[in-house]
Amino acid sequence: MRKIFICWLVVFVVFFCEFNVVFSQSVTIDSPVVIQSIRMNAMGGTHVAFADGLDSLIANPAAFRKTSPVLSLSALNLGLSGPIFDIASVIIESMANSNPQSILLSENVMNMLKSLYASMNVIGPITFGYVGRGLGFGFFSNSYINFSSTGTVPTITSEVEQDFLFSGGYTFRVPLPKTWNSTLDFGILLKAFVRGEIEISSSILELFSLLNNPSINIIYNQPFTLGIGVGIDSGLLYSYGERFSFGIVGKNLYAPTLDNRYSTFQAFLNSQTPTIANGIVPIDLSAGVMFSPYLGPVELYISKLKIFLDYGDILDFVTHPATAKNPILHVGIGAEVILLEILSLRAGFYDGLFSAGLGLDLTFFRLNMAMYGRELSTEPGLRPVYNLMIGIDFSI
Repeated sequence: MRKIFICWLVVFVVFFCEFNVVFSQSVTIDSPVVIQSIRMNAMGGTHVAFADGLDSLIANPAAFRKTSPVLSLSALNLGLSGPIFDIASVIIESMANSNPQSILLSENVMNMLKSLYASMNVIGPITFGYVGRGLGFGFFSNSYINFSSTGTVPTITSEVEQDFLFSGGYTFRVPLPKTWNSTLDFGILLKAFVRGEIEISSSILELFSLLNNPSINIIYNQPFTLGIGVGIDSGLLYSYGERFSFGIVGKNLYAPTLDNRYSTFQAFLNSQTPTIANGIVPIDLSAGVMFSPYLGPVELYISKLKIFLDYGDILDFVTHPATAKNPILHVGIGAEVILLEILSLRAGFYDGLFSAGLGLDLTFFRLNMAMYGRELSTEPGLRPVYNLMIGIDFSI
């Protein structure tokens, strides 16, 4: 108990120090490196009372002792957001047409470009991780490209990003009387990341020129940012038997970042001196519960039904008030059930939008798919976007 008290005292001090840094406005607010989970997205976002498999690294560092040991050797996940296929068909048709302006200036295309948001995300194949017996660690690679635009005369902004994230932590069990039939776990996770980012902004006329004369040189002439950062997560997980759990997690309790900004990507390759910018990732405090009802004889065929309810990023109106969301968008509801120990069915709500998915456990590898919605604005229903993720995971 003394060790647990000391750990939480350290967490409190770090928490207080970060608030002082944020409020001093000596650094800028930076975005975290987030590894998307197909399973979590299908169940309505991250659930902090979740304790099963490698996804515990994303959910709660206090879950490493409760989850069964899992070793992930590699994974490849593909995520698509927005009208990806419509954009691809327009680009292909424009490149094959002798007059691409007639296609790109059509009414349908212009309406799509006025409020465009589309992205493609590839996680892996460089992924490796282990969770179990109180220990959890993982290494992930994430490639990301995003297209967005706003305004009546749209300017297309493209972001190309490559991330590498390493995280590792441990769970400490707090002794409780056996008659309570309960467990209380406390976990700490340390993480570090490297992020390379190129942002390209072009008008419709510049897009015409690029389609007529595509060249890799456009990448070398764009601004490039190489960012590094570290972070601390901490969480608690209380479980009553196997039927009920309550979790609370503080992510990025202390998460400073350092951005090296180069005038062009070519300047980075030439090792020119960058401009240094300090940042900090705001705290994400979340809480949630898990309920697993007993299904009686039906559990021979339908097992491990889990229902989740969470409220995420509780302090956003304090840590980053300019982008704080409507309280409704913080609520996550999800459920998962396993049929015949092989097929997993998942569903949920997050950001006020529906999500669903399934998983197929084939012993040495798992197939997963998810369809889910996300709200890009701070109010419900103003700018929703739907996403699709599919992936394969090799784990034992």
